[in-house]
Amino acid sequence: MNYEKILQFKGTWRVYQARVLDRAEHYVRDGKIHIVAAPGSGKTTLGIELIRRLQGTALVLVPTITIREQWIARIKEAFLCDGVNAEAYLSQSLKNPCAITVTTYQALHSAMTQIQDGEEDYQGFSLLQVLQDAKVDTLCLAIFTTRFADDGTHPDKESQYRHSASQQPNQIPHNPLLPW
Repeated sequence: MNYEKILQFKGTWRVYQARVLDRAEHYVRDGKIHIVAAPGSGKTTLGIELIRRLQGTALVLVPTITIREQWIARIKEAFLCDGVNAEAYLSQSLKNPCAITVTTYQALHSAMTQIQDGEEDYQGFSLLQVLQDAKVDTLCLAIFTTRFADDGTHPDKESQYRHSASQQPNQIPHNPLLPW
């Protein structure tokens, strides 16, 4: 999928986002890239830019409807070129995939098990056939976890960063408190 004249980032890259993007070609040599960063650090924006650069038809899996809506809104507000009809390129339905389809893990589970979820009936639905027909070749997983201390407070961000970086050596760690 050629996203030229469809998607173009309208903002300014943060320093650490620019560094990731400058090295993106190296990072995706094996067909994978993992980005670990704090909430609000721009992971969604990086994900959209990487989809744009990889030129693939993408399926984005997110944990909640709220995050799904945020992805769609971010694409429309920060990337979609003027005059482009969003509905021609963006979908929230596995039954009607587009160039970029953003859906929840629950919808994926419902489609795989062919059951009805709160939004769509997947009985008799062939997810793999639909994804093959749509030529989906890029998968983006939006995952978030939050660890809290026993007293309910958020742990020290710096030690959470060190833990993430040391436990996930193949991931690109980022902490907005650090100068890179």
